Amino acid sequence: MNWKSKSLDRLFNPKSIAVIGASDKPYRLGALSLLALTGYDGDIFPVNPRLKTIGNLECHRTVSDIDNEIDLAIIALRAQLVLEALEDCARAEVGGAIVFTAGFKELGPAGEVEQERMKEIANAAELAVIGPNCLGAGNTHRSLNATFFPHPVELRAGTAALASQSGGVTGLMMYRAADADLGVSKFASVGNRVNVDFHDLIRYFREDVETQEICLFVEGTEYAREMHTEIESTSAEKPVIVYKVGTTPSARAAALSHTGSLAGSPELYSASTRQAGGIEVRSIEEMVDTARVFSVLSALPEGRRVAIVTHTLGPSLMAAQELEERGIVLPSPKETTSHTIRELLGLDIIVGNPIDLLATGWARPDLFATALKIASEEAHFDAIMTVFSPNFQKDIGGGMPVDDVIEASRTSGKPFVSVLVSPDSRRPPGWEELEEGGVPTFSGPIRAARALSNVMLYAERRRRSSKS
Repeated sequence: MNWKSKSLDRLFNPKSIAVIGASDKPYRLGALSLLALTGYDGDIFPVNPRLKTIGNLECHRTVSDIDNEIDLAIIALRAQLVLEALEDCARAEVGGAIVFTAGFKELGPAGEVEQERMKEIANAAELAVIGPNCLGAGNTHRSLNATFFPHPVELRAGTAALASQSGGVTGLMMYRAADADLGVSKFASVGNRVNVDFHDLIRYFREDVETQEICLFVEGTEYAREMHTEIESTSAEKPVIVYKVGTTPSARAAALSHTGSLAGSPELYSASTRQAGGIEVRSIEEMVDTARVFSVLSALPEGRRVAIVTHTLGPSLMAAQELEERGIVLPSPKETTSHTIRELLGLDIIVGNPIDLLATGWARPDLFATALKIASEEAHFDAIMTVFSPNFQKDIGGGMPVDDVIEASRTSGKPFVSVLVSPDSRRPPGWEELEEGGVPTFSGPIRAARALSNVMLYAERRRRSSKS
C-alpha cells in the first residue's frame, strides 16, 4: 500500500478527529461539521484559539497542542488560514485531512498558486488531502460523516463506494442510494483534488475489503492516463461505474469554474473508460441501479442472452427493446419449451421471447413458477428477467410466486432480475424477499434493463480479459 492509500485509510477509518475552525455559531461550517459527527464514536477535538469549550468538548489552540494522535483533520477555515493549518497538521503527523474551504484553483491563476503550495505541503508530509472546495467524506461502517452536511437521510452500510467532484452530486448520489436501498461503504467529494484525484480513490477502493462496487461522478481530471490505468487494474476485480459530464461546451466551461476541472474530450474519456473495462452510465439513477444489481447478485452471467418471463407484454417489450438496443440478445425458447407452455396455457399460440403467459400467468402463480423454472433450465439463456404486475391486496387471486422465483434462481445458478410494476414510493409484497434472496428488483422495466445490460456487458469484458 503506497503512502497515499495508507493516509486515506486513516482518513476513512479514524480513531480521532480534529475539527479546525470548530465553532459555537450554528451557521458556520465548523459548527455544522461537529453536528455531522453525531454518532461517530471516536475522539473529537475542536480546534479554535478563541474558545475554551464547545458544548462539553475542550477546545485546543492548534492541532499540535493536542496530546492524542490525530487520524483525520477537518479544516473549516477561510482560505487565508488554510495553509498555516495544514502546515500544523504536517508537524503533528496527522493521518489525513479534509479541506472544505473554497477560494483556490477554481478562482484562476492566483488560486492555482495557493493550491500548488497546499499540494507541496501535503505531499512533503505524505498527507492525503480531500478538497479543497469540497463537501467531505464518510464511512457508513464507522458512522463517520466528515462533512458539513448532517444527513437528512440514513444510508445503509454496504459495499458501494461513491466519489464525486461536486458536493451537490455527492448528496444526490447518497439520496438515490437511499431511495434504492443501495448499501454504501464509503463516499467522498473530492472538489479541487489537491493531491487526491480519482485514480487515487480507485486504487484505494480496489484495496478496500469493504468496497465491491465503485461509482464515480467525473467533471474532469488532469490525470486521465492514471485514471485509465487504475480502472483497468480494478475492473478485473470490481466494477467501476462512471458518469462523466462536461460533454457539451457549456458543461465544460461550468466544470472549469466549478472545481477547476479540465473536462477534456468527451470522446476520449468515453473510449478510455470502455477500453479500461469501466461501465459508462448516463445518469445517477443508472449508476445506482447498476451498483445495486452487482451488490445483490450472487453470480455474474456467463453470456449476454436473456429470457423475459411475464404475464404483461407491454412493459416486457419496453425491457426487451432497451436490452437489445444495448447489445443484449433475446433468443427464442426451444420448441420443447414453447410446446410445454402452450399446453400449460391450453392455447395454440406462438411463444416467443418475451415469454408471455397472458392473464393466466397472473391468476395462476403455480403456472408462472412452472414456466419460469423451464425457461431458467434452458442452456442458451444466461440470465432471466421476470416482469410482473403484483397484487397489493391479499386473498383476491393472483400474486407473484416469490419463493419459486428465488428457488429457480438458486437452482439454475443464473442471475435473475425482477420487475414488479409498481409506484416507486410504494414497494409491493415480495420485494424485500426477492432482494434478500439475491434477486434485484425494480419498479419499472427500463431501469431494470439498463442495469442488467451493464452487468452483462461488464461480465463479458471481464471474461475476455481474463482469457487474454
